[in-house]
Amino acid sequence: MGNIAINKPATASTYVMPYAAANAVNGVITPLSRWLCNTLPGWLKVDLGAFYLVNQWVIKHMPVAGWAANYANSDFKLQGSNDNTNWFDIDSVTGNTASTTSRTINPTSARYFRTYFTKGLNANTQLASVMEFELYQAYSAQLTNLAISAGTLTPIFSSGTTTYTASINISNINVTPTAFSPTAVIKVNNVVVTSGQPSLVNLTFGSNTIIVNVTDGAVIQNYTITVTRAGSANLNTLIVKDNSSVIVPLSPTFDKTNLAYNAKTDIDATSVTFTPTVEDPQASVKVNGTTVASGQTSGQIAIVSGLSVPVEVTATTGNKQTYTVAVSKHTSAYLTNFQVKKGSQSQPFNPNFTRNNLGTYNLTIVTSTSVTIWITKEDPNATVVVTSNGTPLTLSGSSYPLSMATTGIYAIVVTVTSTSGDIKTYTLNITRN
Repeated sequence: MGNIAINKPATASTYVMPYAAANAVNGVITPLSRWLCNTLPGWLKVDLGAFYLVNQWVIKHMPVAGWAANYANSDFKLQGSNDNTNWFDIDSVTGNTASTTSRTINPTSARYFRTYFTKGLNANTQLASVMEFELYQAYSAQLTNLAISAGTLTPIFSSGTTTYTASINISNINVTPTAFSPTAVIKVNNVVVTSGQPSLVNLTFGSNTIIVNVTDGAVIQNYTITVTRAGSANLNTLIVKDNSSVIVPLSPTFDKTNLAYNAKTDIDATSVTFTPTVEDPQASVKVNGTTVASGQTSGQIAIVSGLSVPVEVTATTGNKQTYTVAVSKHTSAYLTNFQVKKGSQSQPFNPNFTRNNLGTYNLTIVTSTSVTIWITKEDPNATVVVTSNGTPLTLSGSSYPLSMATTGIYAIVVTVTSTSGDIKTYTLNITRN
């Protein structure tokens, strides 16, 4: 890029009309197109409008427009500012006699630059005059800092080192790159990020490559971080089913951080299967000592008294942990008898009642205004609630009387709760014609 100060807003400590500050940044070399100051110390300032990295500055003195050689400025310096208030010295010149002063400096970032004159023209040191004040941009794709939110970069960051490693055991990190050049464009894994701001990177288990690309003009630099995420010995899910393929609830509800569970099957279950899914696809799993692929179902495991099934997960990095599930059976919540009698006569259901059929039964009663409901629990210690259209019926002797004062449907729901908390529900719709 050429002179970045050209036609940028310019001001000065003072000036003599018509030699205003803007004349020194317009790119024109004529006797009238210059800045002239008659009060020293004095300064000529340019606002670049944004931060730039500058590595060269140029002052063109009056001799370039035809004046004698002693019309060059003698003592002056280049200063920079980030806020237009506080200034810092960058470079200085004393005893100058050249008609053009061109100076190379260490790349310096600032928005505001000024030349500060303490001794003016060699012909008249109380006057300072500048034909052109020029600034030239430096391009750099270097970082001044590269930080990660977890783990430690190896080696310690240095702008000249472009390859790093780190080890962590979490699923993501923030990568924060800071560029040397304020005009540099930074990308983290192809996502543009503001210099000095974090960029979230999600990590898979094992090796992850993070590329930090820095581009400034035609200058390009890549920094590489190889992050190794430790293998996981966690399960994501664990599903237990009985031999009838009914899911057996775990208590407590499965959470990968909890290792111990209870599972109560139906009283009629004879075996269970386990389907574990690992968090780390590279981890291995054993159920009850037998290897099972993640997401696949184990063989049937017979339910015996005191059964405790271990599920062992081993990560590729060798760390392992074991989940245990204590399997037992619920006490019975079944009925062994469910009858409706009109007087002393039993009324046949459709379908006929069977102990383990928890579907809906149907019965039509003609003319009768009352019936009795008889039930027998498989486990005498289970509790029973009988309702008719949502209203509880009261046990009288060995049966539940049901009054059917009007025609219509009476929805009878029998809820049986076992001593271990298992619940079975039988439904019978009695239609009185």
